[in-house]
Amino acid sequence: MNENPQSSRSPIGPVAIGIVLGAVLGAGIALLLAPATGEETRRRITDAGRKVGGAARRHVGRALDTAGDLQQSTSSALKAGREAFEQGMNSPDSAHAGR
Repeated sequence: MNENPQSSRSPIGPVAIGIVLGAVLGAGIALLLAPATGEETRRRITDAGRKVGGAARRHVGRALDTAGDLQQSTSSALKAGREAFEQGMNSPDSAHAGR
């Protein structure tokens, strides 16, 4: 069997990151090219940075939560598999399993 864990991953994550980065870059360029004072432009960039930073923190938080849930699920599955294996090895039928 050739199981590739990456083959089941969705391409949405990289696409979403690309969209967000493109939007941030485009907004930054638009702010720099817009006719406004330096002080106004700096304020806009600061506001945009705060919004993007907040969104990034939320996404990282969700990713960490998902990773923690996945780790917990994996640990539970491994424990259950180990227990099932040990029970199978200790059962009377396991002596005949190799024949």
